[in-house]
Amino acid sequence: MKKELKKVSCALALTLSLTMLGGCGKVAGVDVDGMIDRYSKCCELVDYEGLEYTETKTEVNDEMVQSQIDGLISQYSTTEQVKEGTAVMGDTVNIDFVGKHNGEEFEGGSSNGEGKDLELGSGTFIEGMEEQIANHKVGETFDITVKFPKEYPANQDLAGESVVFTITINYIVKVNAPEYNDEFIASYTDAKSVDEYETKLKEEMVDYYSKSDESYNKSAVMEALMDEVTIKEYPEKDMQEMIDDIINRVQKEADNVGYDFATYVTTTYGMASEQVFRDYISEQAKSYMKEKIVICSVAKKENLTVTKEDVEAIKKKVMKETGYTEKQLNEQYNNKDFVYFALSEKVYDILLEKGKGVPATNTDAQ
Repeated sequence: MKKELKKVSCALALTLSLTMLGGCGKVAGVDVDGMIDRYSKCCELVDYEGLEYTETKTEVNDEMVQSQIDGLISQYSTTEQVKEGTAVMGDTVNIDFVGKHNGEEFEGGSSNGEGKDLELGSGTFIEGMEEQIANHKVGETFDITVKFPKEYPANQDLAGESVVFTITINYIVKVNAPEYNDEFIASYTDAKSVDEYETKLKEEMVDYYSKSDESYNKSAVMEALMDEVTIKEYPEKDMQEMIDDIINRVQKEADNVGYDFATYVTTTYGMASEQVFRDYISEQAKSYMKEKIVICSVAKKENLTVTKEDVEAIKKKVMKETGYTEKQLNEQYNNKDFVYFALSEKVYDILLEKGKGVPATNTDAQ
């Protein structure tokens, strides 16, 4: 089940976010206190002062900065095909290959004459294969013998078996990287020198990870609180409306491309079946509703409310994050959505302020 859920596309995630934030239709005014009172009654809140959560804290180091620099250089590098010489470990070569097991070609064991790039020493191919390709000349065709690992899910028939690959080295891929200097930086970035570029780059990375860490930590402290609270009841009607709305949206998507519902959710969203998809939507609706109940409970305890200024600010933020125009925004969301967004942000800020971040252990990192 977990593997299937990871395949859910961004489109479905967007569908969920657009649908689940809605209330009972578009309204001109929103009874914030009424919403808070209604949902907070469903929860037995616990004390969240000093609530521990696994903290994400990213320290930007020289290695991370260098990785960005390498990426920039790679972006403007060119390649050429070297059709003479001998390939050595560390080279990237373009090869063709045909694999045979007991003299017979096996499925997936051939490049089909299309040529594949392989960095020798990268560990991309079967163990021992790259080492046997090294020290052969460009244009040479030769056989090598390798043994598939005992655990080989891709083809159980080959697990632990020896096979022969006929290899042809078509050429060595030579990378021509530009020189990393002030002239290069001035040509391809907004900076005028290497020093200026690296200073700005690190500042941008620190800012990015600071915001990213804050987002992760807000989610972490909310999850920690949700693990502790007791939900007395779920508003089943609200949850069913969410589920029905999502199903209807996806059904329209399927109709637009001429698919039946079951085929569409399996091919587009990577679900094993229609029932798995429906179960997933139900799980998401319940999870969302639990968070909404907790948010309203904290808002009740902290005497929070939402102002017009809060709503306008959240609208601008959503437009920036989604790229929506104001018209698109109003077509997808209603006032209740924005009120809830604004209220959620205030609750998240309070929980993060009162929570206690603890470093991740090795187990947490896994």
